[in-house]
Amino acid sequence: MDFLLNDEINISKKDLEIRKKLYSFFMKLPENFVSKMRHLQPQVGCFNNCSFCSKFSVCKSEYWSEESLRNIIAALKYTAKSYTKDDLLLAYDRREHRVGVIFPYLNNDTAAYPFLDKYIDLCYKDLGVRTRISTVGFSRYNKELDAMHRRICSSDLLYALGGVRLSISQYGRVWEEKSFHNSLDDYSKDLANFLSIYKPYYEKFGSGFRKMCCEIRFNPLVENSKVLTFSYNNKFIIATNNYLYISIEDNISFEETFIRDPYVHSLDLTTEGIKFEEYNLPFIVDTRDALINYIENNDLLSEKLVDVYLFSNKDGIYYSIDPKLTSSGNYGINIYPETENRDKSGYIITERFFINALYNFKISRGMNLKDKMHESTYDDVLEVVNILKEYATYYHEKGKLEKSNYIIKHVIPVIEVYVKALKLANYPSSVFFDKEFTIDTGIICNLGRAVNLFKGITKHVNEPLTPTHERNYGRHSSTMKKENYVWLLGCDFDDNILVEKLDLFNTASSEGQVSIRKKINISGFNKKISDQEKYLYPGEVKE
Repeated sequence: MDFLLNDEINISKKDLEIRKKLYSFFMKLPENFVSKMRHLQPQVGCFNNCSFCSKFSVCKSEYWSEESLRNIIAALKYTAKSYTKDDLLLAYDRREHRVGVIFPYLNNDTAAYPFLDKYIDLCYKDLGVRTRISTVGFSRYNKELDAMHRRICSSDLLYALGGVRLSISQYGRVWEEKSFHNSLDDYSKDLANFLSIYKPYYEKFGSGFRKMCCEIRFNPLVENSKVLTFSYNNKFIIATNNYLYISIEDNISFEETFIRDPYVHSLDLTTEGIKFEEYNLPFIVDTRDALINYIENNDLLSEKLVDVYLFSNKDGIYYSIDPKLTSSGNYGINIYPETENRDKSGYIITERFFINALYNFKISRGMNLKDKMHESTYDDVLEVVNILKEYATYYHEKGKLEKSNYIIKHVIPVIEVYVKALKLANYPSSVFFDKEFTIDTGIICNLGRAVNLFKGITKHVNEPLTPTHERNYGRHSSTMKKENYVWLLGCDFDDNILVEKLDLFNTASSEGQVSIRKKINISGFNKKISDQEKYLYPGEVKE
């Protein structure tokens, strides 16, 4: 066996020995190591240091040189050829999610790998797989990375891509480190640079989760507050902060709700919601007696009719109010009473302020939320931003100060940065209104370090906190449970090569995803990035 790649005639004795060693190591693993591989990760660590990083990525980095990358891919190629004669040599049985597409990331950032162009080329030509790019961006001042990404988009490598996703959120050092080293203006320009470079991919393949898109992720709006739940005059009452919900029918009985089909994005639930009236209280809920006294002595004016569902997680039950995304948007809230396992009560607002603003803008023009706006201008985009400002004023006047402050501090700034980047990159305003290009993912999930952002409503890392989280990675019925398991082969620190079998249905469990972990060490295999060589992160000002 010569272990040669398609563009090689011969290799050094050293590389041949490394490929033999890797091949021997890989052949001891089951066939599904290659057939269900999802992550082929050539770099570890990330200097962006997001506080919601799902994989606790650290601010140091190592990566495979081009030589090491070639050795890995050659060993994989000949391992897979032991099992299949098809051109597709990786991920050929990963039918639950993106057959024949490989993901070069998990606890790193794809865009920061200096040999990503070589990676895409080798994966396509020697392994038959396409590469999905997902990134928070990179600094335009990094000439090496900039040139590498431009090579990808000025060549046939575009056809070897399985999607390009730019993630935009209020996390990372440019948002979280108050320093003269950081600038949101530079951040917008870095995002614009990435969008400009990959514009040929967008123009050729269009928008979509599996094509080109920008995903916007928002901070969680979490408040600790007293929660009261009780029956009064045969009505069931739920109250927290200045929110009050009273059941329409008498003597109701909740049945626990689960996700029926996790692939239905708008939530397919096992129960029908129970109808409640929502009321706005002029005071903060403190005691049951004070609340009953107010109900008895005031004419309550209903704000709206809502659907209430009972869910539970490791911490106990919680109430989800209007969790579904409808054609008119979403106005959800989840309320978490104290339980034996939940020390802090409170609520999470899941209202989709940005999507709702888009809806109100489109409805004023006789359109539905899902309709594309082919004829638009950036004045129309500005009008959506102004609608968000109107929301902030409205909620301030209604006494919903947490919503008003959140829109001002956490929604509008992200949207404004995004809009500036689109304009600088000369994208048409229509992409802003295209739900396949501009994807509002809602609040971040409780994964990894993000547990610290949910204010003690859970103490469990990776525990689903909302029905949407449950749909994504819950253990009962979720997209991850349906996908079952995948494999990772990746760069690890100190010249280690890491192999992991990831049982995805265990994401929300104390055991965690990893059911098999193996390492092989090859001296000098990795390149280390020293402090002097650190690449700039998105939004960092060049000194």
